[in-house]
Amino acid sequence: MKQHLTIKKRKTLKIYLIPIAIFLVIVIFFHWLKNDTIPTQYLRPIKVGSTIENQILKGIGTIQPTQRELVSAPSDGTIKLLNIREGQTIKRGDILAELNNYDLEQKIHTAQLELLNISSQVSIDKSNLAIRLSQVQSELANSVMQLKQQKLELNANEALAEKGIISSIRFKQSRMQFEQNELEVEAKKAELALFKDAYEQQLLAYDNKIKLAQNQLEYLNKKQSKLILTAQFDGVISQNSSKLGQVVKQGQSLFELIETNNLLAKVQVPQYSSDQLERGQAAEIITPSGRIQAKVDYIDTVIRNGSINVFLTLNSVTPNWLRSDQAIEANIYTAQQQATYNIQKPDDFNDFKHWNIFEVNANNQAVLTRINYHEVDGSQLSFAEKLSGNYVLLIPDKYTKEHTIDFNLGSYHE
Repeated sequence: MKQHLTIKKRKTLKIYLIPIAIFLVIVIFFHWLKNDTIPTQYLRPIKVGSTIENQILKGIGTIQPTQRELVSAPSDGTIKLLNIREGQTIKRGDILAELNNYDLEQKIHTAQLELLNISSQVSIDKSNLAIRLSQVQSELANSVMQLKQQKLELNANEALAEKGIISSIRFKQSRMQFEQNELEVEAKKAELALFKDAYEQQLLAYDNKIKLAQNQLEYLNKKQSKLILTAQFDGVISQNSSKLGQVVKQGQSLFELIETNNLLAKVQVPQYSSDQLERGQAAEIITPSGRIQAKVDYIDTVIRNGSINVFLTLNSVTPNWLRSDQAIEANIYTAQQQATYNIQKPDDFNDFKHWNIFEVNANNQAVLTRINYHEVDGSQLSFAEKLSGNYVLLIPDKYTKEHTIDFNLGSYHE
């Protein structure tokens, strides 16, 4: 009896297991069928659009100043004024620092006294010279006056001698006196001419003496003015190795200035790109704060670590947010043209992690490609690989088990 019950229990178990097994097979089959079958909406060919654009060379680099100035001490001295710190923005004409040089101040004081003394002495000498000139001119005038008187007396004596009133000897004596006065007048004229020449030369010497002293003082003053260090352009303090009260030597480095109004971009691009580059090509500098239009200014063809350097100048005024040594990216638009292809993005694009692109050929087949796409905007995908046809299939990765899909393209052909 017990054996009979055991056999009956086994038959009952088999009866239940067989339907369960059949059900599981059906479920697995349909699950497999569901996962392996490509939904109809993904088998609709998508028209491929294309655009022709200049090929873009991409590079990375930094913003560089067009001018750097390493400011050094113009002479020995002590820093008595310091108005800077590293990173500080400066304007053209700002006083940055001032040095004090005691020896130079003493030389200036001595030169001032010397100029004063020379000017005083020259004034005295010029006055004496003018007095002497006046004396010579007066002596000449007296001699001329005496000559005129002698001339009148000679004429009178001549008339008297002709009438026999005076003797001929007396007439001859008056004529000899007249001739002697004539010689004296000529001598005074010659003396005055010589003195005038000497007078002009002496005045010139006096003026040169004063000018020499003035030049010496001016030189020392200019040298002292250079102890006031001012900014020669708008920029920023990049380095500062000085401090207030520091004793410095002539030529010692104090701080470095970087100009900020005229910046350029130094960009590294692959060395094989050199034949695609030329001056004047349009470019774009890309920063986190914005994009700046630029152009190629200089190409350094020396290869460094597999790259060459390209220098870009800005097309407009430097933005106030652009900084020297800032890391940037750049696009350089070359003369070579490149086709870019784009397709419409499916509505459920974000529902799948990865999509495959199948190229549709003339044999009613869609062949799996290795195209890498990227999103252009909210509605399109873009890729650069060339296609033989004008249609593709865009299918989620989970449905693409085969590399080739046969189907009837039919009315999708143009």
